[in-house]
Amino acid sequence: MNMWQVKNLYWVSAIAMLVFGCENANNDKIPIDTDKIVLMTSKGIKNNYKNFDKIGYKKGDKILDFTLFSLDGIRFNFSEILKINKPILLISGSYTCDITRRNMVDINSIAAKYKNFVDVYFIYTIDAHPSDTAGPYSKDNRLQLTSENIKEHIDAKQPKTYGERKLLARLLQQKSYVIPPILIDNPANSFWLSFGQSPNTAYLIKPNGTVYFRQTWFRFRDLDEIIRAIIRQ
Repeated sequence: MNMWQVKNLYWVSAIAMLVFGCENANNDKIPIDTDKIVLMTSKGIKNNYKNFDKIGYKKGDKILDFTLFSLDGIRFNFSEILKINKPILLISGSYTCDITRRNMVDINSIAAKYKNFVDVYFIYTIDAHPSDTAGPYSKDNRLQLTSENIKEHIDAKQPKTYGERKLLARLLQQKSYVIPPILIDNPANSFWLSFGQSPNTAYLIKPNGTVYFRQTWFRFRDLDEIIRAIIRQ
């Protein structure tokens, strides 16, 4: 097999994994710990990191049903959760994302403050700034070791399997005292691909499954005002 054939085989395999993952985004079968993570680069970094707002669901969009699992393997199907008739808030992040860790106090505050009005879930996605390889937000394919990660001695490799992703999610939960349930994005990164591909995004979803408010970057003040406005209605 020549080099051209090897490269084509690699891309065919990668595309097949992505297609399989997207088609099974709401598959009730929990991934096994040895399932390989598809490593990829965010489309949001294009145009000098200005494309994040252009990808993912927008306000008014109807989200497709999907199923994720907690650290303990508990199944969360979002069409079923929405039947409770409460808005849901989906916030993404990872252990090596310094912005996520910095925002965790505010994320916990939102979850505690509005627990009777909004169901909050933290979605653990592909790691932003791993210590062993270029992360999904590196446009020059180089390591991006943030100063905050270095200062806090955050040294974690990019998970290569679903089990390794769960381990880092558990570490984030323990070190940052995460209050919302942590759900793990699947090995094909289906949630991350559909919801904007940014490191620490937030989506407020109406009970009818449409996007009411989106933040490419989680910001407490704006989100707090939006939720209070909904409650006053």
